[in-house]
Amino acid sequence: MNALYRSVAALSLIGLVAACAAPTAPTAAPQTVRETVVVTQIVQGTPETIVITATPEPALAGSDTVVIRVGTGDGGEGLSPHQQIIQNYEDAHPDIIAQLEPVAGRDYYARLLTQLAAKAAPDIMQIGDDAVPSFVEKGAFLPLDECLQEGGFDPSVYLPGLLTPGQVDGQQYLLPKDYSPLGVYYNKKIFDAAGVAYPEADWTWEDLLATAQQLTRDADGDGTPEVWGIQLPATWTTGFEYWVAAAGGSLISEDGTSFVGYMDSPETIRAVQFYADLYNTHKVAPPPADLNAFGGGNSEFDNGQAAMRLFGIWPQSGMLKNPNIDLGVVNPPAGAARANILFWGGFGISSTTQNLKAACDFLAYYTGEPAAEVWKDWALPAVTSVAESSGQTTDPIKGVWIGELNHIVPRAYTYTPYWNETADPALRTALETVLLDPTADVAAVMAQAAQDAQQALDAAR
Repeated sequence: MNALYRSVAALSLIGLVAACAAPTAPTAAPQTVRETVVVTQIVQGTPETIVITATPEPALAGSDTVVIRVGTGDGGEGLSPHQQIIQNYEDAHPDIIAQLEPVAGRDYYARLLTQLAAKAAPDIMQIGDDAVPSFVEKGAFLPLDECLQEGGFDPSVYLPGLLTPGQVDGQQYLLPKDYSPLGVYYNKKIFDAAGVAYPEADWTWEDLLATAQQLTRDADGDGTPEVWGIQLPATWTTGFEYWVAAAGGSLISEDGTSFVGYMDSPETIRAVQFYADLYNTHKVAPPPADLNAFGGGNSEFDNGQAAMRLFGIWPQSGMLKNPNIDLGVVNPPAGAARANILFWGGFGISSTTQNLKAACDFLAYYTGEPAAEVWKDWALPAVTSVAESSGQTTDPIKGVWIGELNHIVPRAYTYTPYWNETADPALRTALETVLLDPTADVAAVMAQAAQDAQQALDAAR
């Protein structure tokens, strides 16, 4: 109960309007938006009118029916598993109506916060990992530990490390929906044509370089290879955290107060230098096609013109259907350490809910074993029993992704809620500099990045 009041107080402190009372008993009337709310908000310097529509009255709902609103940023075909799971839940719980509310628009998080301000947020909200610290700091979510315990929910059902991204200061605020570590895709066609052995789990940075050099082919000698060794994601800062972790470094202190001494550490400098050299010195990676595009905008791997690609699981389904590719997947290579990073999305309960018990029961189902039987056909399953029974833990491709959960190290955002507005821009600028200027002094570039990030962090705090 005290945790709830603290969350509500936090909302008030940041200017969000939140309910000041504790959750009502399970038989209380459902939260309903009585009328449409129109709010004008400045989003990234641009006025944006956000319309929060009134909650529809459920058809033929009895007086004891509870409506649980479920907010998601998913759209299109991505709504299909939500709809199936909701249907399954409603079939088993005739007194509950779960109302899926996809939030369209260019800034999903700004819209959620506006709904919170209007006391009109969905009971269940979906967000991504790097937004968790800032949303929790704003008081947007309720801690889950007490309600899950009272409902008999067993958090040990999940695969290793999947609860951690939903935790802040030791409390659980969100439960996992989907996730991806990094992996290295490789095209067996190109490896076989060159007579090069496929990479194995114990490979190293040196092995990656040697393999990429063997596979890079410039047959006409014009300086532009017909086949590149590896496609890399350019200035993608989040993905770059793998390189720092594998070098044995960290971009920020564990107490979240210092970038100086971390972003400019010998380990980070080594990671940046090795990464830049793959582009500029060894020339085994194609130059970024568009630095403004996600991951550099390259398409060489898809076109059969790159032998390997470092990325997450998201494009895998398309690769498996691509006639240019005979796909294999292996873990990222070890540097000074064997490491990987995790990308994660989860669901939590809004601090403005008036149906805490019903919302907690729905959340446990939505992220538990019955729902995982549906999610597994759309993404990697989070629940251990489902991953095992579906054969995914032993699958030669999916098993690689799941196995990488044993090598996850914390990403920088877990140490500070200010990562996105402080260090991320500084790191992006640094990566752009060393990729575009082969003569750049990496140590000096990273020293400047650390100073810029530190200055921004000190101002934000």
